[in-house]
Amino acid sequence: MSDPVLSPDGKFMWTGSEWIPVPPTSGNNIEMKDSVIGGDVISNTTINNDPQMVTEAVIAALQQMGMLEAPKAPQPPPIPEIELPQSFNVGDHVEYNSPTNLRWLDRCRVVAINEDGTYKIEVPKTNQIEIKHAVVIGSSPGTIRPAGLPFNVGDRVFVNWKNYGHYYSGRITKENENHTFLIHFDDGDVEDFVEWGRIEPLNESSDEVQEYIEHDSEAERELIEAFQVFDTNGTGTIAAREYFRILTEIGDEPIPVEDVIQEFTELGIELDSEINYRSLAKYMIASESLEDQNILKPEVVIKDAFLADGVVNGYAYAHPKLGEGNINSSSIISILFDERATAKIETKNTIYVVGPTGWKVRPENHPFNNPFSIGQRVKVEWNGTWWDASVLKVEPGSFFITYEGFDSSWDEWVGDSRIKPLS
Repeated sequence: MSDPVLSPDGKFMWTGSEWIPVPPTSGNNIEMKDSVIGGDVISNTTINNDPQMVTEAVIAALQQMGMLEAPKAPQPPPIPEIELPQSFNVGDHVEYNSPTNLRWLDRCRVVAINEDGTYKIEVPKTNQIEIKHAVVIGSSPGTIRPAGLPFNVGDRVFVNWKNYGHYYSGRITKENENHTFLIHFDDGDVEDFVEWGRIEPLNESSDEVQEYIEHDSEAERELIEAFQVFDTNGTGTIAAREYFRILTEIGDEPIPVEDVIQEFTELGIELDSEINYRSLAKYMIASESLEDQNILKPEVVIKDAFLADGVVNGYAYAHPKLGEGNINSSSIISILFDERATAKIETKNTIYVVGPTGWKVRPENHPFNNPFSIGQRVKVEWNGTWWDASVLKVEPGSFFITYEGFDSSWDEWVGDSRIKPLS
């Protein structure tokens, strides 16, 4: 008769279908077995003893137990802002901010300009080209921006590590034939075949960037040093058995043994396998740094728009529920215009986007209704004298101006009575 399979703490025994309390004994000591799995129960799901595969399985187990966040939308590091142009031409290479993928997609191309000033673009997907029929210039989901600067071997960059949602600093050491990159991270980790949509430039002269890098490095170093206590041979790994003990015995809130047994068993994690604790530490840092995000409202581009009775009416190109056709929105929460006079009309569940010329009837506060536009040179009255100035921002009945020849400390908002065209 074979020996029973016992849990690491000796309190539970595997019957072949479930864990049950160990029957009373005569006082003999119970030895910890090398595995939390036994018999033929999960012999087909046991993972190979590859430290990286084991680590990924452990991460999955921690997610199931609610100890780690699952990957979310990437939290961008401090990066230089990309200057948005006033317009694009047909054939221009752009990036599309995909609401579905929650990241910028590269190698997109403008194929047409619609009558209302929106753009029709091609978005390359695996084995197909997807067409977005009406997008506008911007930085929010569903918009386009100029294609990012190409990256070169040797460049210092931020990389969304394994697409887990957190950016770590490193250097590009190789460009592959499929235009992905080999990245050597500052902490010694390596990741190959990184697509450039997961890469952002790193400005080492920025204090904000250095603070970001130092925070990650310090947090990661502390975790690694804690794991190294259990890595007596300096292999960069610790036994799953030891991590099991850490989870169930160490800390202010140890996890119930049966919970860890269940997750380890279901994922085929044997206690004599090894965990790459450096990768585990990086994932834990990434998980802890994720902030709760509001659910993104879909953005729907419409034309022939007009406002009536607190709602927006118009022709929608691709409403996620209503498809293409005329719409009548729910009550408007807010309306914002950007510097190109593109409107974002927020309702309870949707943000409607109206291009600069996409109105059937322009609302009263539309920037084009103002007598002065952004960038226009004007005369502004100050203390009884008229001075040369330029318009920086426009709001209904109010203009934010900068005086020519004076620094920004003199910039101010002025009303209609203090501004006139430059004669």
